[in-house]
Amino acid sequence: MKSDGKKIITGYFYNPLSFIGAILAVLVLMAEFVLFGIDFYGHYSNLYLGLGTYLVLPPFLILGILMIFLGFLLERRKARMGVAGDQKGRFIFDFSQPQTRNTGIIIVVAAVIFMIMTAIGTYKAFHYTESVAFCGLLCHEVMKPEYVAYQNSPHARVKCVDCHIGAGAGWYVRSKISGARQVVKTLLNSYERPIPVPVHNLRPAKETCEECHWPGKSFGNIEQDRQYYSTGSDGQPAHWTLRMLMHVSAKEGNSQGIHAHMSANNKVSYVASDEKRQVITWIRSVNDAGVATVYTTKDSPYKNAEPPQGKIRQMDCMDCHTRPSHHYEAPMPLVNRAIAEGRIDPAIPLIKDKAVAALARKYSTEDEAVAAIRTSLLAYYKEKQAPFYTAHEKNIQGSVDAVVDLFKHNMFPEMKVRWDVYPDNIGHMISPGCFRCHDGEHQSNAGKVVTRDCRVCHAIIAQGPADNVEKSVDGLPFRHPFDGDESWKEMNCADCHSGS
Repeated sequence: MKSDGKKIITGYFYNPLSFIGAILAVLVLMAEFVLFGIDFYGHYSNLYLGLGTYLVLPPFLILGILMIFLGFLLERRKARMGVAGDQKGRFIFDFSQPQTRNTGIIIVVAAVIFMIMTAIGTYKAFHYTESVAFCGLLCHEVMKPEYVAYQNSPHARVKCVDCHIGAGAGWYVRSKISGARQVVKTLLNSYERPIPVPVHNLRPAKETCEECHWPGKSFGNIEQDRQYYSTGSDGQPAHWTLRMLMHVSAKEGNSQGIHAHMSANNKVSYVASDEKRQVITWIRSVNDAGVATVYTTKDSPYKNAEPPQGKIRQMDCMDCHTRPSHHYEAPMPLVNRAIAEGRIDPAIPLIKDKAVAALARKYSTEDEAVAAIRTSLLAYYKEKQAPFYTAHEKNIQGSVDAVVDLFKHNMFPEMKVRWDVYPDNIGHMISPGCFRCHDGEHQSNAGKVVTRDCRVCHAIIAQGPADNVEKSVDGLPFRHPFDGDESWKEMNCADCHSGS
């Protein structure tokens, strides 16, 4: 090969494209070294640090390296076209030539550095894309409702991927392919508002939820303690207590208890006629002996026929626990709990009614909602309850701040997310929930009816006004706080209780 004179490396690398590629690669490499150091030795986690270090900069490093070698190939091609004879632009690995030795040393050292950084970067990139920050914060507007609700959920210390992806390479690859489609929708601003549910390609709960939760294990009852408040115009708060024992366990050989739907000796399948699985018209229950019982509603299209296999869904955790980590609560229970926690003063006249009404209104943006809630509540007490406002201004201001905070954590106007968009099937107060099946309307051909007896799932052990609570360890018949009309006995709770 023709000598390159005083050139340090092979002359084919001396061209504008390779120079630009080398400058780009060196700059990115220096930036990567700095960012690697900050990430490894820093005592904090930053979304954009990880994004830049492991996802944004590496492609530019690879681009720089490719430009270097593309410039080399183009320069050699030019030489081959302009030189006659056998030496037509051929690159000969002659290590007796200092330029060739230098080129080889640089390539080997660069390759080793590149491979080490690639190994570390790939490892870190994998964990970065599995992080909660990546899932919840990268797409600010789209994922804000899910991320905020998740932070206040019982699963706040469980990574998103543990539930949404689970173990194994297969579902990891599926999730990344799905994620790529979601990124495109985000960039094109073509994503749905709100995000539709249920997720039809969600991994089965047996492979995610049951890695931690074990329905087959019996652990008895769980106590539910619920406090309800109301205030009259005279400012006198009314307080109603309801305590229940929830029969959660399903012991072997016993079909009683909520988790009997999921026990090993009882398999339940169903067909819903709507996308959100709120209207169930066909149910099949198979006991441990393999005997199947089919229940249908009067208007079921499958009263005397087997539904198509594609429509049948086997019940799992997610059919009841529809919002285990992303629960958007309704105004009524939100305000009740805020009063019970002391964040809202129940002595403020009509505070519950006014707060619930303010939370239930529809707004276009969060900023509009915050301003409207604060303005409307303060205006009411300044104008309609002036003496009380003057005497208790600090309490009212604090309660209004609490109402605003409740809105910020449960309603997200930009994504059109509210409690009434995503049905919560745990219980039956605001959504049909349990009554999707346990409504007394699902009957087998032999006349057997899916029970509507509330005592199957829970036993009321205390209820009544705070100053006169009725108690019984044997269970009490439910008593509605408003006893004037008993028509509620023939209705579902959600027929009246909308949450607002």
